Amino acid sequence: MKKKLLSVFILMATLLVFPLTAEITLLSPCEGVWANRQMLVIDNSEGGDFFYSVDGADPETFGFAYDGPVLLDVAGEVQLNVTRITGGGKKENASVSYTVLPDDASKTDYKNFVQTFFDGGILNYSAGSELVIPKDFYFYLGLPPENFMPARTLSLSSSSVLSRYIPCTIFDKSRNVKYRFIIKTYPQSAGVYSHRDIPFEISDWETITFVNNNFIYKVDSEYWGLPTEPRKIDRTTSHMISWQPLEYDSANPVEFFVLPPKPEIIREDLEDGSVECYIRGDDSYALGVMNVDGTYSELFQRVGIDAFYGDDVSGTLSLGVFANSVYQGKMNVSYNINRRPPQMPVVKSNAEGFVSRGSVDVKITGSRGCDLYIAVSEPLTITEEELSYPADNELFKEVQLGSFKKVKGENYSLRWAQNGLKPVYYKVAAYSKNEENQSSTIEFAVIIDQSNYYFDATGDSALADGTTAHPFTKFSQLAEALEKQRVVKLSVKGEMKIDAAYNINANFEITDGGDARLKFGPDGSLIVKASTFEISDCRISNTADLSKKSIVPLIKLENSVLTMKNCIISADFARNGTVIDSTNGIINLSETMASVNAVSYVSFISAVKSRLSLRNSSISTNAETSVVISADGGNLTAQKNDFLVSGGSGRIAELFGVTAAFKENNFKARLTNNASKIQPVYANKASKLTEEKNSVQGF
Repeated sequence: MKKKLLSVFILMATLLVFPLTAEITLLSPCEGVWANRQMLVIDNSEGGDFFYSVDGADPETFGFAYDGPVLLDVAGEVQLNVTRITGGGKKENASVSYTVLPDDASKTDYKNFVQTFFDGGILNYSAGSELVIPKDFYFYLGLPPENFMPARTLSLSSSSVLSRYIPCTIFDKSRNVKYRFIIKTYPQSAGVYSHRDIPFEISDWETITFVNNNFIYKVDSEYWGLPTEPRKIDRTTSHMISWQPLEYDSANPVEFFVLPPKPEIIREDLEDGSVECYIRGDDSYALGVMNVDGTYSELFQRVGIDAFYGDDVSGTLSLGVFANSVYQGKMNVSYNINRRPPQMPVVKSNAEGFVSRGSVDVKITGSRGCDLYIAVSEPLTITEEELSYPADNELFKEVQLGSFKKVKGENYSLRWAQNGLKPVYYKVAAYSKNEENQSSTIEFAVIIDQSNYYFDATGDSALADGTTAHPFTKFSQLAEALEKQRVVKLSVKGEMKIDAAYNINANFEITDGGDARLKFGPDGSLIVKASTFEISDCRISNTADLSKKSIVPLIKLENSVLTMKNCIISADFARNGTVIDSTNGIINLSETMASVNAVSYVSFISAVKSRLSLRNSSISTNAETSVVISADGGNLTAQKNDFLVSGGSGRIAELFGVTAAFKENNFKARLTNNASKIQPVYANKASKLTEEKNSVQGF
């Protein structure tokens, strides 16, 4: 019984490699003050007979024989002595002193965890499952020196077949107690035990020994015979070995086995740090882990080797290769898995908080000498209007990271920006890896909202930053964003004054945040350059200056697009005026009412080489010379609109080289200068005009 237990433990212990500090290596116990009784675990991979005592006595004379791991059921101060006697009678001694102050953690939240090992000293673990170390603890695995890490969930690959004894130390700093126990690992499930009986043996892959003299044999197409000596066979190709009883009878069955070529064993280093071995080929192959006596019991399709986070393991595993449950030969696989992690990467950013009003620069620095792995999420566009989401909102927890990729060097930089009207959420994760070691993962996330701004005429100008909490109170506060940002969306509440000419280089949108009113001063103008300008649900007006003779349009488009919907415009100019001036632009106007007045000349739209679309709107102009649309080149579509020109003389539209279509519109005139001789729409010869179902009154 003793030899059997000892031989089994030799296999287990050889798979757990620690630095040898003495000729007898004690895996447990070690010096310290422990809150639980300790296991005696000896690395007996070198063989020999072991004896131990726990009272300081001579182990060989007054102690116990060591057959395998055993709980030392003693408390207080303990003096452990161990003696090893080798086959030649040589004796070696080792000793360790430690103290046990029992504490079953009955008054703690983690008492259930402590009870798993407190009485027996061993915590059994099955590969593929999770071993949750309570958050109250720091832990380390293996022999001293102590290297505590924050508590975490430990696991081994489900394919791992190593049976090991692993010392684990856990430390509750708040209670100043330490527990030390043994984690005993097992494969997740047993392999198959099917072995086919055949009358020959294979050794060294190429040597075939015919072991049953009651049969005659044939190899491939050779003659039948009774081989008395082992023979070599070329294992680069397949062979058929046949046999039948020595005494010939026509009814005797002829049995055979097809010996496949020597396969290739594949060692696969997985991303999680574990190793898997398998045979390249079909499912007829299986692997067996060699027992200490040289036999094989269970067979596996894949043999995994793994170590816990914070641990390492190395050695050589002898694997038997089986084809159709027949032993073919053995192969050795060396492994060295080191899961002791480097430090987590460090993240630095210019973002002042979880929400940033500008582009965000992120720099991630990994541990020196380690590879840095980065995973970035797809940007998440946030559709809600209010931007008051905490970082732990469920919306962000659902954001998935992409796959981790190794980057060049120990540093990695990112720049995140907003690429639309909506705020965007970004997330990045990183870890450091050195050979097989991987640190814990660190995550960094931020919302970028450099597009959405808020204006409130009643806000506090001293605190104004354009957010919902501190909205702008002056249009000038938005000027920098309109010059530099790609997209700007402004929600307006109350009256917003535009007293100067502002260049709009951003794609700009104005929406109604509550009684939205835009008030242009005498010098107020929005000059949109190579951008889009959208405005909806707003009232627009201006203040006239009697001293100004030149035309200052309220909105000027240069290679830009204007979209206006459901707005009310009331514009008064002292002498000359136009509301919208466009060069190489696009204007889309719908469901809008406009009334424009001036003394001498007025037009609602003045366009050059532009494309115009007006639908379901009502527009009136009033001046000595009154024009709704003046266009030189480009295209014009007007449908279901009400147009009115008032004053001395005027037209609905003056077109020069324009392709235009007016359909289902109402043309009205209130003119004093012989309006009956004026056509509502003038088109020169270079223009192409289509008119359908328009009504005319006053022309």
